[in-house]
Amino acid sequence: MAGDSEIDAAVGRALHRLRQERTMTVTELASKANVSMAMISRIENGHVSPSLNTLQSLADALSVSIMALFSHSENTADVHHVRAGDGLPSRRVTPNHAHDYLLLGKHADPGGSFQSARIRIQQKDSGTLPSYQHEGHVFIYMIEGQATYRCGTQMFVMASGDTLSFDAKLPHGFAEVRSPAIEFITVSSRPA
Repeated sequence: MAGDSEIDAAVGRALHRLRQERTMTVTELASKANVSMAMISRIENGHVSPSLNTLQSLADALSVSIMALFSHSENTADVHHVRAGDGLPSRRVTPNHAHDYLLLGKHADPGGSFQSARIRIQQKDSGTLPSYQHEGHVFIYMIEGQATYRCGTQMFVMASGDTLSFDAKLPHGFAEVRSPAIEFITVSSRPA
């Protein structure tokens, strides 16, 4: 049945975006979902109201829930506005170390996730500093203090104003807090 409705257009945009995020061609998606290329084109252009079975096949081929085809329109998006000095108070606890931080933003969707935090670590409380390793990327901006940061086998002395960005597959984390305290902003992304 012919559509051209707002819902058909939103589903089409969502399907197109999800397919692009996964770098899939229409041909690849058609083959994986067992749906014709012409049908996918008509759906992406908002010219048809696809059946629930067709939408489920497409969602399965994209490894998302069927709701992902309805939940992302140009009118719906998460936005976080954090005023200076604010954030969600949080605490990181690892063996022989703990520190408080402010979560500044966190987003996740079928394409991946993103998190940003403002962290302060006191030298006297540093204990055994945690080490991390995961897929994705990390960006660090040093606000205050001086520390040594380990990234793979490399050590970087960081001071106020310095930045560091890297592939998070490398084992990473602060190796030493060299001043009474450090404060920094970290941004971390992870693929889906």
